[in-house]
Amino acid sequence: MLNIMLSIMLIFILVVYFGTISLKLKKYNSEKRTDKVTKPLSIIIKISPIVGIVIFSILFTVILKGRFIERVTHSILVFAIWMYATKFYQYILSYYKKKDILISSIIGMLFSVVLAIILTPLDRYVNMIYSYINWTSIFLGIMLYIAFYIVTYDVQKNKLSDKLPFMSEVIYGI
Repeated sequence: MLNIMLSIMLIFILVVYFGTISLKLKKYNSEKRTDKVTKPLSIIIKISPIVGIVIFSILFTVILKGRFIERVTHSILVFAIWMYATKFYQYILSYYKKKDILISSIIGMLFSVVLAIILTPLDRYVNMIYSYINWTSIFLGIMLYIAFYIVTYDVQKNKLSDKLPFMSEVIYGI
């Protein structure tokens, strides 16, 4: 029981930490020198769930037989954590001159990577999370995606309205 509480608490800490760092970004502009790398990375992050669904669907139907629900919930959760790590990496590249954001993003990326590595073996995931809450662990993964996209959308919306203040009313109805 301690494993499940610790795991869920660490995941919750990751989401709150990501939200906090992302909210700090609203007052900073990204470095233009890194746009060649960060813009494609942002697009990859946006479409990665679709690509992941296709890849995992092929894997689950052709190669990985058995333990279907365990594998699906595991892939959703761990994939979401890797998305957080990738977004923190993008923050490192985009805001490398802002020391507080840089250090916070490095900590967030390392935390995400360690958490993903800990949960990556299927048997460890089953022992730590799935064996206690079964298929409802899918909601934990979905919550990670929802929080990720809400925070990411909010930051991007504010960046756009800062660049085009006259257009924010037209685009977002503000």
